[in-house]
Amino acid sequence: MPLDEILVARLEKLEKLKKAGIDPYPAKSWRTHTIGDVLEDFEGLMADKKFLVLAGRVLAVRGHGGSTFLNIDDGSGSVQVYFKKDLVGDREYNFFIETIDIGDFLEVSGSLFLTKKSERTLQVEKYRLLTKALLPLPEKWHGLQDVEDRFRKRYLDLIFNPEVKEKFLLRFKIIDLVRQFFKENNYLEVETPILQPLPGGATARPFKTHMNDLDIDLYLRVAPELYLKRLLVGGLERIFEIGKNFRNEGMDKEHNPEFTMLEAYAAYQDYEWLMKLTENLFEFLTMELYGQTSIKYDGNTINFRKPFARMEFNDVVKKYSGLDYEHADEEAFRGKAQELGMQIDKAMTKGNIADEIFKKLARHEMIDPVFVINHPIDLSPLSKKLSSESENVARFQLLVGGTEMANAFSELNDPIDQLERFENQEKMHEKGNEEAQRLDEEFIEALEHGMPPAAGIGIGIDRLVALLTDSRSLREILLFPTMKPRG
Repeated sequence: MPLDEILVARLEKLEKLKKAGIDPYPAKSWRTHTIGDVLEDFEGLMADKKFLVLAGRVLAVRGHGGSTFLNIDDGSGSVQVYFKKDLVGDREYNFFIETIDIGDFLEVSGSLFLTKKSERTLQVEKYRLLTKALLPLPEKWHGLQDVEDRFRKRYLDLIFNPEVKEKFLLRFKIIDLVRQFFKENNYLEVETPILQPLPGGATARPFKTHMNDLDIDLYLRVAPELYLKRLLVGGLERIFEIGKNFRNEGMDKEHNPEFTMLEAYAAYQDYEWLMKLTENLFEFLTMELYGQTSIKYDGNTINFRKPFARMEFNDVVKKYSGLDYEHADEEAFRGKAQELGMQIDKAMTKGNIADEIFKKLARHEMIDPVFVINHPIDLSPLSKKLSSESENVARFQLLVGGTEMANAFSELNDPIDQLERFENQEKMHEKGNEEAQRLDEEFIEALEHGMPPAAGIGIGIDRLVALLTDSRSLREILLFPTMKPRG
């Protein structure tokens, strides 16, 4: 039957329910047990002859003359329920058959028994409609075959694909474990603004909006970093935040414009200390989730046994491109990028180009966990130099499964140096680099009041979940990924 005809038929049933004085959308249920609880203690509840009230969505209906079997599911499990005309009465039974549809939510009351085939079943004495579904579940008209439909209609995906639901339950467990780890390491969870007057803390193109009341432009944050560092100035020594960031950039299997990020900062520590903490975090997560330090991802076995490998950024670039960053000039890197067929913006620096070459040639090769350390200064305007003479910064990226999992560094707390870095970023912005960071004078003022030495890290929660659930795309672990509206 075409979908529009199904809708008309169900609307007629809805009207029939209303004329009979039945509310098709009551405010609550009198449920006494979840289906999961019943299945766990079925024999005991059956022996006690408990009178139970269950509730759930109808997923199957099978009629046999004066008897009808249904399967209902409440998210904790699925159970068979048995309607017998002799027990509920002719009038009630016939009205039920005339008005019930797959997809409706029912409340059923009765006692448990086993069928001749040992099927665990509730025999219904009373029932009540909780929700009348006006559209059919997809398997009854075209099936949930379109991959994009799964993402657009995640509610249906969760109903029909148990493995999808399990993956999202695992996502929320991972977030809980990350929060637990940092709290056990004496970090305080905090909140910072999402609407910001300047998009700071990351090299990224922002989303812009306007606040009518104050008549000012605001930006959805690209990172919480500059606000979290203000809290270091204020004397909060170990802090972390798990929240949404927004970057107005391209979408692919590793990027969504709205994403969940962890940022954490510890005063009086450096990036060497933070690498050890990061190793401990991944060991903790894998042991809590799987009871071992190894996982399967994209056909590979990845082991998070400590210590992780380390490679200098320049060594990686030299290995994969043949160019020595310390001796090759910007033109050499531009030439290499052109040779590789890469689109390089005129506003990009030597460090930016080297980083793009690194992403293209090397990153996907890094399957086992490796810290890529000590990056060029123009890639990290918020990082502390390795020394006063060095042109590299105390930074690391954690690469796992061919993807960047974490970005961290010893935090720059010299206000004069930071101002110079911001001014260089402003020059890049004037040349057309929309991702360059902006001069945040209020942040500079905060640094002038004194920020202790500190180490900070950012971990993309979505990528972390994809890694730990063996998912190839962020769309698989985002309940509602960003998608272009149809039509």
